[in-house]
Amino acid sequence: MIRTHHTLAFALLATAFAAPTFAADRFPSKPLQIVVSAAPGGSPDILARIVAKALSARVGQPVSVDNRPGGAGNIAATHVARSPADGYTLFVATDSISINQTLFRNLPFDARTSFAPVIHAISSPQVFAVHPEVPARSVQEFVQLAKAAPDRYGLASPAIGTTGQLGVLLLQSQAAIQVKPVVYRSAQPALTDVLGKHADGIIVTIAPALPFIKEGKLRALGVSTGTRSAALPDVPTFVEQGLPDFKFDSWQGFVVPGGTPKPVIDRLNTELNAVLTDPDVKAKLLAQAFDTVGGSPADFGKVINDSVASWEKVIRSHDIHID
Repeated sequence: MIRTHHTLAFALLATAFAAPTFAADRFPSKPLQIVVSAAPGGSPDILARIVAKALSARVGQPVSVDNRPGGAGNIAATHVARSPADGYTLFVATDSISINQTLFRNLPFDARTSFAPVIHAISSPQVFAVHPEVPARSVQEFVQLAKAAPDRYGLASPAIGTTGQLGVLLLQSQAAIQVKPVVYRSAQPALTDVLGKHADGIIVTIAPALPFIKEGKLRALGVSTGTRSAALPDVPTFVEQGLPDFKFDSWQGFVVPGGTPKPVIDRLNTELNAVLTDPDVKAKLLAQAFDTVGGSPADFGKVINDSVASWEKVIRSHDIHID
C-alpha cells in the first residue's frame, strides 16, 4: 500500500510538472489579442493590424486589436502588465514605455520587469525637417544659423516626453545651440504649425512627415538613426553630419506580461519573425516608413533596457517629470 501511495504521488507530481509544457505545445488554442496604446490610425495601430492578419493566418486563430489610447501609453501598458501571463495578450510596446519609466514618478508597472520581450518588430527614424523658407539645407547649416541667432528658431515636437521633444533637447545640448522648443499635443498640430510657418522646424517620426517632404512642403535635413532610412535614402544621418552621439530611433515591438512561459514566448517569437520576413508584410510596413527588424526576445530586451538608460540621462539632465 505504501508503494502504491508513493507511485500515485509521483504520477500526480509528474503530471503537474508536465501540464505547462503540454499547454505550451498546444499554444495557441484560442484567439489572441494585441493591445495598442494608440487610437485607430496611429503607428502602433497600423503595425498591429498589419501583423495581426498575417499572424492569424500562421497560427490558425483569430487575432484582434484592442485600442486603449491615453495616458501617454500608460493606460494600455498597465492593462497588459496586469493581464494573465499566458501569451494570449500581446502589447505593441513603443519607445514611450522606456521614456515613461523615468518621466513618470509613480508608474504602476516597470518597463524592464513587468513585461517579457517577444520581438523587436520595427524601427522608425526621427527626421529633422524645416520649412522650405528656412535657409538651411543640412544639419550643419542649421546649427550655424542657430548659433548666429540664439532663440531665433522655433522647433516643434509632438507632446512632452516623446522622442521628438527629447530629440530637440538633445540637439541643443550636443550642437551647443539655443532654439525655442514648442511642444504640441500630437504630431499633426505640430506639423500643421511648421507648414504654416508658425514654427521653423520639427523633429518627428518619418511617417507623418513623409508626404510633406515628398511634396516639397518640408525640407528634411537629417535622420536620427545610425544608418540612413530606406524611406529617405538621400537624407544623411546626424552622425554623418558631425554629431556622433545624436543617434536614436522610434522602436516598436511585441511584449507579453511578465512571467509568461518561455515556450510560449519562443513560439510567438518564431511566428512573428516569419511574419516580419513575409514580403507582403515588409512592403506594407515600408510604405509606412517602418524598417522591419526581428530577432530574439533577448535582443529586444536589450533594446528596451538600453533605451531606458539612454533617455533617463536626457530626462534627468533637463529635470523633466510628470507626477
